[in-house]
Amino acid sequence: MARGRIFSLYAILLGRYVVPALVSMAVSVFAWGQEHRLPALAPLLLSDAKLAGTQQVLEREMASGNYAAAVQPAQELARRLEADRQFGPVARTNLALVQLRLGDNDSAVTNLNLAVEQLKMSGNFRDPRLIPALYALGVSYYQAENYPLAIEHFEQANFVVRTDRGLESLEQTAYDELLLESLLKVGRVESAVDRLESGLNIHRQALKSGPELEQALANAAHWYRRLDSPYQESLLHEERLDIMMAERGEEHPDLVPIYYDLASSYSRRMHSDLDKLRDIKTAERNVSYSFVRTDQVRRAISSDFGDGADNRSLLDAEWKAVRALKIALRIQEEQPTPDKAAMGESYARLGDHYQLLGDTRKARRYYQRAYDFLQEAGAEQRLAETFGKPVPLYQKPMKLPATTDPELLQVYRGEIELVMDVNTRGQPRNVEFLEARPGRAEEFKDKVLRNSKDTIFRPRYSDKGTEKTEEMKFIYRFQPGPETP
Repeated sequence: MARGRIFSLYAILLGRYVVPALVSMAVSVFAWGQEHRLPALAPLLLSDAKLAGTQQVLEREMASGNYAAAVQPAQELARRLEADRQFGPVARTNLALVQLRLGDNDSAVTNLNLAVEQLKMSGNFRDPRLIPALYALGVSYYQAENYPLAIEHFEQANFVVRTDRGLESLEQTAYDELLLESLLKVGRVESAVDRLESGLNIHRQALKSGPELEQALANAAHWYRRLDSPYQESLLHEERLDIMMAERGEEHPDLVPIYYDLASSYSRRMHSDLDKLRDIKTAERNVSYSFVRTDQVRRAISSDFGDGADNRSLLDAEWKAVRALKIALRIQEEQPTPDKAAMGESYARLGDHYQLLGDTRKARRYYQRAYDFLQEAGAEQRLAETFGKPVPLYQKPMKLPATTDPELLQVYRGEIELVMDVNTRGQPRNVEFLEARPGRAEEFKDKVLRNSKDTIFRPRYSDKGTEKTEEMKFIYRFQPGPETP
């Protein structure tokens, strides 16, 4: 894959799949509340009847989620087996896993490091008993925001998994979301991209096809979306479509969200040349198409705007975005009982597409259809979310220099709160500064004020049509999230 791509910080990857050796647990690692995984307790096949009974009590309390009651049997096993080379490190790891679930990270890290030291003293750095301890240490260091150590332990654990369980083992992707986030937080963007690609290859080799691979591709596509790599994102959505068409047929309503994702990725492929594309589309609208094929007119016009190959790629992305949305709409229309609210969403997305291109007349026509369908469906909440206030469709990005300075990285994750009017054409007016978060982000205030004037909004819409909005607060984020919708 080509280098030199521009990436923004944010990643969620391949967290859905769980191997038998892992159990789920909610850990407040990410602000958005994702559920992450901690290793399950390792089984201890003990010959001593009393110790075996203690192990059963531990397993029972853990299975019921009664972690406080699990501490005592875990401590008893760790103490009694401390001198046992085979079971001692495993018992200590199990105690640490209980402590992690109770939020006692300091004690857990101490016990995990002791367990790792005991196991490595044998000279076998590929001992599979290392795997849960190393993964648990990675999670612990991530929670403590010690990202270099988190990376070190996740990568060590993945190495042991590969050597012990094979190159295609999905277990080595179970903590990729934390590993990738850690790499980005220390500025190792290219390493994160390499890991993303490796994870994709592992999933393709292990899963071959089917809904599970489609979901893995969807998660990776969201990754690329956050990394501002829309070309790679669109390729993955196309692959998802092929898989789901083979599974469920070309007219299944489950394809609609994939077409939405595909259209959004094509739209983002246009963003870097949005001004050029707007000029081309304006020229097209001003030409009489009588007796002339549309594609001939497009080629002739695009040749006036620079390199023809670039323009053809730009126009191709624009056409594919519309085509994806219209196929989604056709699928919805042909259902036995069409969902009017869902059709309203498709029309709103088509309106957004033409709003980006500056064709506000066509955008308003689609918005009117969307508004009518949502009203007919009685979807009051969706109507308010879609048209109750201006919705940002495009934010001109801040071009910030590459850096590994943690303080600067923190600033680049900042935001500036503005207040503005949004006219009936979705254009910002009277933009004013309110607050910078963190405070140092105010250094970029003037640039943000300039950039924010190029933001494109879906305007507020009512029975009267598009309406002006006054004194609306808007958050300009240096690392923007996905456009809405």
